[in-house]
This record gives sequence, structure tokens and C-alpha cells, in this order.
Amino acid sequence: MDEKRLQKRYAQSLFDLAKQRDIINTVFDDVNNILDVCNDNRELNTVLKNPTIKPLKKREILFALFENKCDELTMRFLSLITSKRREIYLKEICTAFIETFNAYNNIKVVKVTSAAKLSEETLNTIKQKIETAFSCKVQTEEYINTNLIGGFILETDGKQYDASYLRKLNDLRKEITK
Repeated sequence: MDEKRLQKRYAQSLFDLAKQRDIINTVFDDVNNILDVCNDNRELNTVLKNPTIKPLKKREILFALFENKCDELTMRFLSLITSKRREIYLKEICTAFIETFNAYNNIKVVKVTSAAKLSEETLNTIKQKIETAFSCKVQTEEYINTNLIGGFILETDGKQYDASYLRKLNDLRKEITK
């Protein structure tokens, strides 16, 4: 089975169960917590991807990390993916769950890259314009790239709007060389 499809199916199954039990927000918080731990802990990723470590041991490790911090459904889900030997996809399943949650709640995640930290006022203006244009809620992720010189780049849904000075200078350079 295609890995992306597998990850989405597991994420969708967890989402559907959480929705059925009316605990979507709780499971969303759990999944974010799990993803944060996976992103911050290289040793955990190494253990989860190691085929010589038995699934039962991996389950014990996950339970030691999350048992008192996550809902019962989330814990049963972790148990299921370790028993099915799908723990190597834990980060990707969590990411797919968050994407499913955002789509369900009409939330767009917008990556804003600028040359310097944007003021709250500027960020809110950008957010409001996107919310108006797409009729949705917007969650921003802010990144700094000093190479842009000025301006910003917006990315969402695989699309990019580049209003950076670097792009304008490159366009001008191409124009002059013609």
C-alpha cells in the first residue's frame, strides 16, 4: 500500500473515532503533543524506526511517554499502530490527522516568511485579508529568511505568493539582461 494513503487512512480512522465520541479537540491536543515529542526527540524516532526492537517494547516506550498525558482513545490508537507495525509512520500519521482536523474546521495554515520579524499588526492584517479572500480561519506559521531583503512570501495549499524584494530584484535583473 502507498505510504501516504496508509498514513491518511490511519489519521482519518482516528479522526472519525474522535468525532464519533465527541472528543476531536482532546485528540487533536494529544496528537499535537505526540508530534512535538517526536520532532524534539531523535532517540524516540530512532527507536520507532528500528526493526530489531519488538513492537511490544515500542508500545511500552510510547505508553511511558504519553499514558497520563493522552486520552484513552489516543492510547488505544498508539497500541494499535505498534501492533500493526506502523509506528514508523507515527509522525506522518499525526501530521495527516492535523491536516484532516484543519480541513474539517475550515482552517488554512499559512506559512509567512519575511526578512525580519513582522509586527503583530502586520501579521493580523495579512491574516484578515486571507480570511476574507478564502472565507476561512487562518493559522499562521512565521519564518525569518534574511536573504529576502524585505517584503514577505506567503505559502498555503501548495501555492505561493512572493512579495519579497529579492524576487523583485531578480525579476529586474532578468529584465535588464534581456
